[in-house]
Amino acid sequence: MGAIKPIEILAKSNSSDTPYVVTCHLEKNKISVFCSCPGGQYKMLCKHVRKIIAGDDSILYDRNQKKELEKIRNHFQKTQVPLLLLEIKKYEDLLEEAKRNLKKAKKNFENVILNKPEQ
Repeated sequence: MGAIKPIEILAKSNSSDTPYVVTCHLEKNKISVFCSCPGGQYKMLCKHVRKIIAGDDSILYDRNQKKELEKIRNHFQKTQVPLLLLEIKKYEDLLEEAKRNLKKAKKNFENVILNKPEQ
């Protein structure tokens, strides 16, 4: 069985009018995704790759690539990727909650130390 041709998706860039290229190699038991953005060049998991994997079409530079995006999303649905994304989302939500609680605790501390009236 020969190699499967990679799928290239053009991803929007916040810093330029030139899109980044997200290249997805989809094989039966192997997945690899690379992005041409600066983070991708350093082998970091950039937002472009995360959004492509999640099937988020808001990242598409070329709206005509929805079919390719769907093919990628369908491939990832057959892997452990969705469970890993859920785990990441869970911890991101916990982190946001912790940040809110920390901000509230700091405000309470400030109120006590500076003798501010309770609100």
